[in-house]
Amino acid sequence: MMFRSRSITVAQLYRLTLLFALAGTIFYFFYSGFRPALAFALGAATSLLNLWLFNRLASGIAPGEGSKKPWQAGAFASRYLIFFAAGYVIVKALDVSPLPVVFGLFASTAAVLLSSVLELFGSFAGRNRP
Repeated sequence: MMFRSRSITVAQLYRLTLLFALAGTIFYFFYSGFRPALAFALGAATSLLNLWLFNRLASGIAPGEGSKKPWQAGAFASRYLIFFAAGYVIVKALDVSPLPVVFGLFASTAAVLLSSVLELFGSFAGRNRP
């Protein structure tokens, strides 16, 4: 198959998420100041935590990975509630606009999109991926 192994792709997602988190934090620091930059960084950290949780839950329910745990379905569904609660706490604690937090929460989404684009352009360029 032309796709890279799952562990390499997931590691790339973590690196890209950290890259977006760092770039957004620096941007917000120079554009709006310390508190919005901290709000973005905390939102991006929550996004990274969500990516880690999603990866852990997905590997737990993958075929051939052992026994299924009933708490995993609840954790998968409740992560959005945790997302909302984390965003609310960040906005209220730092007394900032919700926009930097929301943008920070989308750091892993941006990483997934960029990773997909990189894979697409890599396949067009003819690079074979083990």
